[in-house]
Amino acid sequence: MKFAINTLLVAAVAATVNAEVWKITSLDKGTRDNTCSRQIQACQNNCGGPSLAPMAFCNSTTMAWGCGCLNNTPNMEVWNWPVPAADCSGSLNVCKNNCSTKNNTSECFTNCTKTHKCNTEDAPVSYTSTSDIAIEPKYVGPAVSYKGDKLGDLNDGNNRDNLSPSTTGSSDPKTESDGSHKDASDDVSSATRLQLASAAVFAALAAAMSL
Repeated sequence: MKFAINTLLVAAVAATVNAEVWKITSLDKGTRDNTCSRQIQACQNNCGGPSLAPMAFCNSTTMAWGCGCLNNTPNMEVWNWPVPAADCSGSLNVCKNNCSTKNNTSECFTNCTKTHKCNTEDAPVSYTSTSDIAIEPKYVGPAVSYKGDKLGDLNDGNNRDNLSPSTTGSSDPKTESDGSHKDASDDVSSATRLQLASAAVFAALAAAMSL
């Protein structure tokens, strides 16, 4: 009996040690750079152009991202933005990799698919958006979907035992993590507005002179 218990303890410890831990910054630099480039471009396109997207940013080191437009609210679904989508895909891959530490691998794979419905509102919330490019994301939060549904174990190596929506400071996971600065026009200083207006005027004059 003692031998059996010791064997189980060793197996449990080995599973814990071997479990892979997901964090989006573990992506290689090339992938992070590409994801950030697509994130910024997606925001700029959503806003109507680079000059209309003063809050389009993505830090390829921390993967902090945000999007804010001058004249409109970004209307792209948060789960489709490049960074949150990459965060979900990475978590899904690690979830499946960690199934090797589970007794029922087949059931584990099925659960991974159920809890990681990437690019849909049923995807797990990505805690990567920030209000500024210099702020580091918190990365790990409650396992809930963008609809607000509680998800099962994401099996991505992160400890969420003491996390719940009430401890994040927001009862709405989508609001907290959508990365969209809905009042971006208020965040832009008067000086920035003047610079943007001046740039537009000079561009128009240059175009007229070339005719």
